[in-house]
Amino acid sequence: MQPEEYRTSPTLIVMPASNEDKSPGSIGVYDYLTKKYAYVSIANIYWLEYFAEKKSWPQVLSDHKTANPETLSYDIAKLTNLGFLVVGDGAEAKKYDRFSKEWKWDLSSALFHFTILDNEFESQDESTAIQLSKLDQDEQPALTWTNGLHAVALPSPFGGKNGDLLNLMAKRRTNRTNSGHELTNEELSSCLFAGLGITSYVETPTGDLPLSMTPSGGARNPFEAFVILNRGAELAPGVYHYSGAEHSLQKLESAVPQQLHQFLANQEWTKDMAAVIVLVAVLERTMWKYSDANAYRVVLIEAGHIAQNIMVAATNMGLCACPTAALAHGPLSEHLGLEALTHTPIYALTLEKPLPNTDKIYANPLLREGVGLLS
Repeated sequence: MQPEEYRTSPTLIVMPASNEDKSPGSIGVYDYLTKKYAYVSIANIYWLEYFAEKKSWPQVLSDHKTANPETLSYDIAKLTNLGFLVVGDGAEAKKYDRFSKEWKWDLSSALFHFTILDNEFESQDESTAIQLSKLDQDEQPALTWTNGLHAVALPSPFGGKNGDLLNLMAKRRTNRTNSGHELTNEELSSCLFAGLGITSYVETPTGDLPLSMTPSGGARNPFEAFVILNRGAELAPGVYHYSGAEHSLQKLESAVPQQLHQFLANQEWTKDMAAVIVLVAVLERTMWKYSDANAYRVVLIEAGHIAQNIMVAATNMGLCACPTAALAHGPLSEHLGLEALTHTPIYALTLEKPLPNTDKIYANPLLREGVGLLS
């Protein structure tokens, strides 16, 4: 018995490829919501177009009176098994309905956003081995640009009005060690408020907009923070939501996952940190105002603004906030109770008091004498 209705997945793109395993007369099709990729017959592209609007099996037969019903059924079943045709109104259909309803930006942003979710990452040793292999074949690009002999030298940044601030910023380093520190409420307060605390509101014709210590495109404030606390001096371990408007923590879950590092792409150094601050984008806040998909890029940039403030505040208290974008988005979203497609972890920072830094760091040899950057 044939299902009542079929429709094409709304998140398909055609990706021509020249792989050796591609059979003649076929073409690559990719569903960026489910990350399914397969070669299909070019002739079957017709069906993906035909089912762009939902159609029933009787209508298929009516529209193709001269075709063999068994051939029709075979072609349609093949695309259904690949996940490129959605059948009926089950779980798969509901997922695509959610996408069509919730995602307000265009293909370019959706393709990037959903394709990078839950990707696998190399370990640090694997990454080093890959880079060393590349060095044998291709020279590494210059990591800085210089101006040369005729450039105008600037005064030392540490001798002026911002000397103390810049000295503090110069101390920031990513130190992935931990001392078993128990975070105090004061330490959490400073780090969270520096990144996400709402300091005031501005009146506009469309409503009062929140202002914080980091810039936000259109003052849309598209980030919320969740704290996974392993060790607290005053707070019990658990999962908390931070409200930047109230400057408060609400406990959501008492259990801290034993394999916390699995949420952070299995990075070993994240295993026993005192806490992890997860920056979660609430994309519809920005989507509501900006239909241009460039706004998605703006949201990603804002995560960097927030993280930098958290890192500077942590440095000032002798802590280290280590950022990472290597996330297991699906499991992390499930643990945080995030259900909407537009509520997604973007960035995370571990928080800990590190052991003394053993990295080999040396002064910038191109700086003229007297600038005196701290190591």
